Amino acid sequence: MRRDASDKNAVRTYVERIRETLGDPRLQDVIMRAAAQVPGDQPPREKIATLLSPDINSMVSSGGEPRGVPYLSRAPLVSMAQSYIEEALADAGVPDPDEHPGLLSRVVRTVERDLHIAPGSFMPDDPDWYVFIAKGILERLADGNAPFNEMPAEYDDVADDARLVVVGDWGTALPRALDVAARMQEKIGEALAASRQVHVIHLGDIYYSGLETEDQRRFLDLWPVTPGQADAGVTSWALNGNHDMYSGGFGYFGTVLGDSRFRHQRSPDGKPTSFLRLRSPSWDFIGLDTSWDTDVTSAGQIAVLQDPQGGYVAATAAGSVRRLVLFSHHQLVSFYGKSDIGSALPAKLAPVLNANRVTAWWWGHEHRAITYQAAGGVRYPRCLGNGSVPVLPDPDPPPGSTPAITWHSTRTVREDGQHRTRFGFAVLDLHPDRIEAAYIDDDGHVARTETIT
Repeated sequence: MRRDASDKNAVRTYVERIRETLGDPRLQDVIMRAAAQVPGDQPPREKIATLLSPDINSMVSSGGEPRGVPYLSRAPLVSMAQSYIEEALADAGVPDPDEHPGLLSRVVRTVERDLHIAPGSFMPDDPDWYVFIAKGILERLADGNAPFNEMPAEYDDVADDARLVVVGDWGTALPRALDVAARMQEKIGEALAASRQVHVIHLGDIYYSGLETEDQRRFLDLWPVTPGQADAGVTSWALNGNHDMYSGGFGYFGTVLGDSRFRHQRSPDGKPTSFLRLRSPSWDFIGLDTSWDTDVTSAGQIAVLQDPQGGYVAATAAGSVRRLVLFSHHQLVSFYGKSDIGSALPAKLAPVLNANRVTAWWWGHEHRAITYQAAGGVRYPRCLGNGSVPVLPDPDPPPGSTPAITWHSTRTVREDGQHRTRFGFAVLDLHPDRIEAAYIDDDGHVARTETIT
């Protein structure tokens, strides 16, 4: 992530410049088409201006303070602006402020600047540069959302001694995210060497806004499953996150799920789908899409659950004696992220939650790793969103806090003069009567192990 596209103050300045372009005659047609996707009776230009002027300080997915922690917005158009700004800066040859070019490249840039032959005419001091970015954002908004597939993928060939490797919120491509991928590769190789099946699951969110180009370079190019491993039986699965929907979900449904390593994530008619069931003789694993929304401008802060997912979970639970495990992007319960808790998941999953039918549930969204005592009708509620987003350590919860925390990842690494929590992932080793779970940090340290029964 470039610092000049992920610094909060820089983003504020860029977005203000983009808003200033909305009166440009060249944008009026696309403004009309984009505004047609936005609810309300405001004039088209006013609708778009409103979406581009959220409270930068409050619409935060992560970061922004203190300086140096990448700012990730929860305002879809601002996130798209970050995506397009980063690509436009790179295309224009603007050096990343975090990179330190060698002497020769600095001399070349100085000569180019002095002779007015800097690469490209689209530069941040060119008003047309912002018109170009605004047009990209508006064209994508005008496209609406990729359609939701109402049929799940069903994969019935999971062995009772398989290994599941699970990571959440991994799509930043930051250096320690690459370390996470390397550690995941080690655990995949270890299982294959022991002749164990391996299934690898992402719990959603590729940053900033899930554009196709971001999905390719920040996710698929770095995904720890090789094509050869996929051909040998290692399966890959990806859930939908709110950031994946900020640019309409086209990258998620088309680019990510279009990759051959994710070829099993198809409904019976062969189309990519965002919810799924993996089945072993003793276990049902269901991955839910808690991010796809009819509102194309939704921030996705709180979970939604499109039908027929709730009914599908209930039917699966009722029709089987297998232990039931859920995966999703959004959380069911939280101590630190209470403002992100909504009513959709408890309401639509009430039949299984009220019957205490869910053995375990792993989710992302919060950029933390936390294990809770039984809560919300789930015996083992688990947050696993610490895959790749830098955050500062949390304060300890006070005694008697709810939901009660049994473990919280608190190991840190020093970056940019700050202590930040480690990134990580989980390894779930299946047995007919239990899951042996290990939570592993980006440096390979096993931070916690537990038995899910």
